[in-house]
Amino acid sequence: MRATAATSFPYARYRTGQREALDAARAAFADGRRVVVVEAPTGSGKSGIAVALAREARSAYLLTAQKVLQDQYQRDFDDLALLKGRANYPCEVAPTHAAAAPCLVGRTYPECAACGYFRAKDRALAAPRALLNYAYFLHELNYAGGFGHRELLVLDEAHNAEGMLMSFVQAQLGDAQLARAGLDLRLPGFPETEALFEFAEDARPRLAARARELDLELDAGGLPPDLELDALRVRQWLDGAVRRLGWLCDTRDDGVPWVVEHRLDAYGASVTFKPVSVAPLADELLFGHAERALLLSATVLDPATFLRGLGVPPEEAAVVQVASTFPPERRPLMLRPVARLTRHHLDRDLPRLTAEVTEIFRDHDAEKGVVHAHSYRIAAAVVSALPPELRARVVTHRDAAGRDAALEAHLTRPEPTVLVSPSMTEGLDLVGDLARWQVICKLPYPYLGDPQVAARRVEEPGWYEWRTCLTLVQAYGRAVRSEDDHAVTYLLDADAPGFLQRQSGRLPAWFLEALRSA
Repeated sequence: MRATAATSFPYARYRTGQREALDAARAAFADGRRVVVVEAPTGSGKSGIAVALAREARSAYLLTAQKVLQDQYQRDFDDLALLKGRANYPCEVAPTHAAAAPCLVGRTYPECAACGYFRAKDRALAAPRALLNYAYFLHELNYAGGFGHRELLVLDEAHNAEGMLMSFVQAQLGDAQLARAGLDLRLPGFPETEALFEFAEDARPRLAARARELDLELDAGGLPPDLELDALRVRQWLDGAVRRLGWLCDTRDDGVPWVVEHRLDAYGASVTFKPVSVAPLADELLFGHAERALLLSATVLDPATFLRGLGVPPEEAAVVQVASTFPPERRPLMLRPVARLTRHHLDRDLPRLTAEVTEIFRDHDAEKGVVHAHSYRIAAAVVSALPPELRARVVTHRDAAGRDAALEAHLTRPEPTVLVSPSMTEGLDLVGDLARWQVICKLPYPYLGDPQVAARRVEEPGWYEWRTCLTLVQAYGRAVRSEDDHAVTYLLDADAPGFLQRQSGRLPAWFLEALRSA
């Protein structure tokens, strides 16, 4: 049922600034703005704003960047119909998940009536408010079909939207993939960049033709179940590759720059094509699925840069900003510029960094904490430099695959564990005693070894610093989650004082007011 402004708010009381933000967003939509951006710090109640406006719309999609945030929304607001990707639901027939189930090739059984994926999808299709994640939404709305146009699109953690689009549209071709698809087509041996683009353009019709051949084979039947499922997966890969190569070729013809990453490993050669900007595709793939869009984030920071990256004309958007009500004395950001960790100084200054982190460990011997290491190399150096009695408190991981297990250990172990990681700057709700202190080892500049990042830095001056500010503010916000919470954050990069001064016009006032010199 569609709610009114008087009945839509999900809580008994408003937080400071929450009612005003809602009224400003409603007024902007009523004034004809297609996009409304709400920039509000941690703990200001962005989820309440999102749900209230979704309830007031005839129909809405609400997207989060991570599945754990979907779960949190669903726990708090049971009128949202939660739907995740097929791989999150067990198959009722075979010992697998719904993304590899017999139904993909048309085989159904009585047990399929209890399939968790299709039951969740039916609820989401029928419900006025569907709760999805970005990756599933982009695939389902642009490939699979079923879901239709809705009145409102709500993007939580909207600073991730551009990156999600980047990942969705990038095209990858590899010798192993081509061979598995049954194509006598291989990447050039020693390619120049332009030769790879020509290869992509030539490959596109051949992949489309092979997809049509597989359609005929699947329609004819007669394949054993395992080969039939494998053929369907190849068919799905071909469909995605053809579509992505289409975006590559069409946008390059329109002047959009793309970059190429070429790799050679045990599986053979592979190449990934990445756009420098997704702005020309954002309306088609994201905003075009709803009449209006509400974007929420703690780290918009620079509205012009943020909106430009998503292809939103300034005249179509309104920005609503909410101040922090967290007392700065309960969330001090201590500047201790002890180590310069750029490539040329890293070997020399790592011992200075690890010595300082060791002292901070000792200062907080009975409290849980987080060390944002920025890289696995720095994380390993920090852990190895700790004396054994402090190292016993560490929870860490060596690669992305171990991230969730490390986080779960930190959250559940009763002792004062310390989470040491290069990838915990977002999506963590370390409320209360889960983090009474944090260390940010290094200013989180995007990796310039990524050709996409390097090209974007040249293409759009100021973007590189904006992304650094965004990640820094996100990391700072992991530990203090309410007005009554408290934690201290230490920033140890020797380049930080100068950077913060240069970026003072971009960083939020509530962030700058917490700065302290140790």
